Amino acid sequence: MDNLNLGMFKSYDIRTKNNKLSDELRLRLCNAVALYYRDCLNVDSVVICRDARLYVPQLAEDMTAIMRKAGLDVYLNPLPISTCQFYFTCMKYKDSAGLMLTASHNPGEYVGIKFVSKRLFPLAMDYGPEGGIRKIMQYYIEDCKVEPSSKKGKCIIINELQNYIDYSMRLAGVREGSLKGLKVMLEFLSGSAGVEEALAFHKAGAEIEVRNVVPDGFFRSGDPNPIIESSVAPAREAMRNGNFDIGFCFDGDGDRMDLMDGDGIQIVPGLNMSIIIDNIMSIYGGEKRDFYADVKAIPISLCEIARHNVNVHIIRNGHSFIKAKLRENCDNGYFASEEESAHYYVNLPYDENHPENGYVAVESTLFFALLTARSYVENPEAYKRARMLQESIYRVREWPILCENAPEKMPEILKEVEKRMSELGAIVIDRMEDGSDLDATLMRFNLPEKFTPETSLEGKTWAQVAQRISRSEDAMARWEVVSNSKEECERLNNEVIKIVSRYVEAGYAVFGNEG
Repeated sequence: MDNLNLGMFKSYDIRTKNNKLSDELRLRLCNAVALYYRDCLNVDSVVICRDARLYVPQLAEDMTAIMRKAGLDVYLNPLPISTCQFYFTCMKYKDSAGLMLTASHNPGEYVGIKFVSKRLFPLAMDYGPEGGIRKIMQYYIEDCKVEPSSKKGKCIIINELQNYIDYSMRLAGVREGSLKGLKVMLEFLSGSAGVEEALAFHKAGAEIEVRNVVPDGFFRSGDPNPIIESSVAPAREAMRNGNFDIGFCFDGDGDRMDLMDGDGIQIVPGLNMSIIIDNIMSIYGGEKRDFYADVKAIPISLCEIARHNVNVHIIRNGHSFIKAKLRENCDNGYFASEEESAHYYVNLPYDENHPENGYVAVESTLFFALLTARSYVENPEAYKRARMLQESIYRVREWPILCENAPEKMPEILKEVEKRMSELGAIVIDRMEDGSDLDATLMRFNLPEKFTPETSLEGKTWAQVAQRISRSEDAMARWEVVSNSKEECERLNNEVIKIVSRYVEAGYAVFGNEG
């Protein structure tokens, strides 16, 4: 079945190089998705949106046609928009399922699909009615085709841009003109979030400078991934030379938001979350105080968040998984989450004036960018302190290896690293508090398993090693090391490298090259 390109079916979405999705396979995929949405989700309509990628317009046309052939009405926004605006659109059409045609931060030759059921329930591999993406894959393998419905579905053109801007400003507590005097750099890497962000910041009165704001699927400014230094280096330089207060860098589909201070230095998401978290909790009248933190969140961020009387819980990576857990536990007090890859998550109300109508877990970089800007205006010293805290630690940012020739070796490598870290004195965390698999290993030295308002890291040397197998890239494992000691950070990272190097020398793996 190699010629079917089954590798495009990932844990949380579909993602593949366009040259691996021929016209025949694209139509085969559209039929499988339409059958799943009609027969397994049992919806009458679907929201279809897309980003700026060169290859998604044809996919959007084909998907719309086959959905209508299956008898489903299609609410279509044919313009390139962010994934976050797509989620808001689905909030407005909550009885419809949704498809976002995007490959996120991947290079321009990629194409993909993100899936949600009605009321924005995420769909993933083995998550969703009849197995979610796995059922779509089954229809695809079996080459199931849509038979024409007795009544062809309608195509209704929609655009929720202004509603999304107004909603986000209200929820963030940002009024027209309230950011006057703030100087902001917005770098879009030729992605599709530029219109919503620029219009909202203009309305809020900020003085903004936009970079690569025109959606361009060629991504001439570099891969649309804020973690790749060559892509964001020009924006950092512009920040240093431009007398800006803060800057934001977004990925290709606009669901990642990297924050930069006036010197062009990234402020990690966990520390930013610690500053804005009180304003987020105010949305719920202080009734929600449970927060999910990324496996890779640095310990000082966890301390800072916990000091706001927030209960901090470690969660496994994965957009769909995090949103599902947030939504599942909303009534139990869970309200937000973050990943150090610059993804922010939050339970937002369908209607802020009527919270009794329920909440939905989404990503909304517009909400978080506006809230961050408001927080900077209200307390710029907090961001200076965040920079100081950040500079007090040493960090080897997440680095990868590729095991394309021997993917079965990845669990073996991770187990060997875990064993060595245990020998060196680490406590090993591989389960969430509810007992479910963390899908990663967190190895902590001189750190607690759980952070509370009383946790202090003063006066001791601590370190943390995080490792995982990537679920969005093929045959890739990743490590990250952080410590308040340069020597300890380097020592532990070198221990990992020593183990990995033996597998590289044996031909099972190669070191990746990111940033």
